[in-house]
Amino acid sequence: IGAAVAAAFKEVIEASLGGLSYGKALAVAVSVMILSIAVFAALDQLNIAENIVTGLFYAALAIIVGSSVVAIGGGGIKTMSKYWERASQKAEQESANLKEEASGSKERIEQRAKERKDQATQAGGSDRSDAVGATREYPPPDRPA
Repeated sequence: IGAAVAAAFKEVIEASLGGLSYGKALAVAVSVMILSIAVFAALDQLNIAENIVTGLFYAALAIIVGSSVVAIGGGGIKTMSKYWERASQKAEQESANLKEEASGSKERIEQRAKERKDQATQAGGSDRSDAVGATREYPPPDRPA
């Protein structure tokens, strides 16, 4: 399930922001983060080395937070100030591109969904419209008398 969610987020982000300079990198980063959290959740749910998995998860979070604190606060204040100025300027430049990308994102997302549906149809050999959100009624299960 985690892999499917990660892939879906990646598809949506690539379709909506893929034309920006950071669109594909953002899509991959989000996908990797979701997949990582899903792996930790699955291992925890399966009760596989609970203490080790929980410890590794907290260690990973501590590394991310610790690295950020050291990079920003430990002598990097001037560097981060320059970085934020550059990021602000780039954001202003990208705002027009962002609006343009966002305006056509719905169509691109719908196009990708149609492509995925066609791929699934070809792979399965039949029209599986129930796989893309349509409801399907199933007969009641046989119950012993």
